[in-house]
Amino acid sequence: MKAYIILSLALSLTLANVADAGLKIYYIRHAEGGHNVKKAWEAKGIPESEWPAYVGDPNAFTPKGLTQVVSATEKLQNYHFDFVATSPMWRVHNTIAPYLKLTGQKAEVWPELREGPGMVTILSEDIPEVHEDILNKGEAIVLTEEESAYLKLRPGAENNYSRYPRGSSENEKVAYMKHVSLHAIDLIEEQFGDSDKSILLAGHNSAGVSLLKLLLQEAPSGEARRGLDNTGIWMVERQEDGSYKLMLYNDKPYQE
Repeated sequence: MKAYIILSLALSLTLANVADAGLKIYYIRHAEGGHNVKKAWEAKGIPESEWPAYVGDPNAFTPKGLTQVVSATEKLQNYHFDFVATSPMWRVHNTIAPYLKLTGQKAEVWPELREGPGMVTILSEDIPEVHEDILNKGEAIVLTEEESAYLKLRPGAENNYSRYPRGSSENEKVAYMKHVSLHAIDLIEEQFGDSDKSILLAGHNSAGVSLLKLLLQEAPSGEARRGLDNTGIWMVERQEDGSYKLMLYNDKPYQE
């Protein structure tokens, strides 16, 4: 009888944990690129002609960035992801490419994960409504044969979103970033909202912080008030009421 009671309690706890499990969204920022260190090199006073070739290049990793890619590949293997989406930018999908190749996964290219303004003001009440649809209106996303082995285009999103209209104010630029970020959230909710899946999004700093604030509907406090480190991860978990709770920021358990 005692064994039966223990087994029943264990089964009840297991079922409770399954019922409580919600969608987990992980977000990783790209490794350090040449554009990330340009200001530092300018401050050194060294003539630009003597700079390493990677400095200022958003499509090249710094030596530190190359090391971060290796570390990120090892770190991501500690998780299981049911789905992976990436910004179309070189520095992003090349950050996770070794992980994808190692695990035999394909990431879906999401133009909505591209970098953009709004990290500070995305939740401001002064952000206006957008007047033009820019989704899938930009240049075509072209994958090389090598990239096609670990990347795939999302149907209906074969093009980048176009730039905001000429002459847009800073608030209007943020409004378009908010528009595309909310579209990404809609896609997540439609595909995974009520599930217990774990998904990985790979992107940038400002766009990633903006997306996080929109998911939380507030600006996080504590350590999460600063930007996301290169290859840093945040994770939110969907609650029973549909809201999201921040669990990780820059790889560390989040504390307010």
